[in-house]
Amino acid sequence: MHVAVCGGGNAAHTLMAFLGSRADVQTALYAPYRDEAARWQRGVMWRGGIVAHTAQGLVVGRPDQITNQPEEVIPAADVVILALPAFAHRVVLEAIAPYLKAGVWLGAMPARGGFLWEVEAVLGSRVKDIVVFGLQTLPWACRIRTFGQDVDVLGTKHVVDMAIKPPSLAQRLSTYLSDWFNVKIQPVRSFLALGLADVGQIIHPGIMYGLFRDWDGTPFPEPPLFYQGMDEATAAILDAMSNEVLSIRRALEAAYPHLDLSAVRHVGEWIRRTYQGSIRDESSLHCCFVTNESYRGIRAPVRPVDGGYVPDFQARYLSEDVPFGLLVTRGIAELAGVPTPTIDAVITWAQEKLGREYLRDGRVAGRDVAETRAPQRFGHKRLQVES
Repeated sequence: MHVAVCGGGNAAHTLMAFLGSRADVQTALYAPYRDEAARWQRGVMWRGGIVAHTAQGLVVGRPDQITNQPEEVIPAADVVILALPAFAHRVVLEAIAPYLKAGVWLGAMPARGGFLWEVEAVLGSRVKDIVVFGLQTLPWACRIRTFGQDVDVLGTKHVVDMAIKPPSLAQRLSTYLSDWFNVKIQPVRSFLALGLADVGQIIHPGIMYGLFRDWDGTPFPEPPLFYQGMDEATAAILDAMSNEVLSIRRALEAAYPHLDLSAVRHVGEWIRRTYQGSIRDESSLHCCFVTNESYRGIRAPVRPVDGGYVPDFQARYLSEDVPFGLLVTRGIAELAGVPTPTIDAVITWAQEKLGREYLRDGRVAGRDVAETRAPQRFGHKRLQVES
């Protein structure tokens, strides 16, 4: 099995350690940005591979090939995994598209909302010859320790949802991925379900909003804790956002009785299901976050300034999870006629911090919608529901 991983960040490091340690998988890394491929080559040569530091011990894997040229690795790949932030998906898809062979399995981890629409837009009629899949989230909480050498796996999820088209191949792929990642990969019925079920779109922008909406500009002496620094009011925001997503689910199921959106869960159910054994106190949503050992020590995204640290509003918790997650869900809600006041408040605040306009006059019609994966960006004026 030939697997090509596209990317160079936290997820790519972890994938290279896990996949590169297997005798039954040949691995290649396509790292397209700046000098990342050269830095990977130097690091792997010096370290002898990529070392993942896990709670169970070290996992060491060595990529068979590292390059910044897609034509060197993509044509032979049986599986191509985009281990990239969603805002990089399109440019990488366009770079690798000419070299994808018929029958290749092309996926993203995480996929975020609208991934299938993006693949269809780039590949056009060729998409019928390709298996497309996506994971709802990364199987791990992971952070690079030394670029091209070491990665810390801070926590491993108990189960991760996956969508695939055609769905008839779901069990086969989930078996492979579960074995490769040592995490249960659970198929869901559609990419619509996967996108609505993406809790990153709730958790990341919601906590950023809760932590920093009243920030007065004074630098923090040290970066605040992200998940474990949230208060009860922020937990209430996540609860309200999640309930609005469930309202979208109910409206869609009522309109389309054949639709299976059972994968779309409340964020409280998701965190208890995903982090079984890692949470000390499950008595409330707030407690689930602040007592989750897999979140221990993870800090909010910040920038150093004179006098301390200030929030980094361009970090992926807003720059990825709003235009490629929360706004996709908001666009679906608009097509379904479902009000989302809390989600609207978070997007309105986030777009100001990002210097973007997604919502205008209460609609997904801002000047920057073309840079997102909202259904309106792809010209959808009515719901197109997968069977």
